[in-house]
Amino acid sequence: MSGVRTRMKVYTAPITHRPERDGTVVDSAHVPFYLAMEHSAAAWRSLLVEACGDLLHPGDLGVVDVSATFTRELFVGEVHTEVELIRLGTSSLGFRVVIHQHGVAGAVITTVLARLAADRKTSVPLSAAQRAALESVLAA
Repeated sequence: MSGVRTRMKVYTAPITHRPERDGTVVDSAHVPFYLAMEHSAAAWRSLLVEACGDLLHPGDLGVVDVSATFTRELFVGEVHTEVELIRLGTSSLGFRVVIHQHGVAGAVITTVLARLAADRKTSVPLSAAQRAALESVLAA
């Protein structure tokens, strides 16, 4: 459809194992769920930094909810990751991340975060400047 601006960002990067706590290297081709979750978090953080710069840091947010649906196994190697801001509330925001490998969606991960007060015990509303920055990437 012409004239429609997409607000989804696509990142291409490898997904791979990190060394185990004892320093051993994992040689499995399988990517466990937690690496996909970390990859998802890196994607929404990248979009957040791109949209907000210094207005809203990832460390100002706390995770409220995460859900993941895996439709196929992911393997070590290059993935294409689509990330979009799908929800903008008073103090919260929600991202959807879809991880594709070999042209097929393997995981859909949705993360809801809230802006936290300095004591990190309660949420606080997003500022007008933060909202404006986030609205520029909010999915239509």
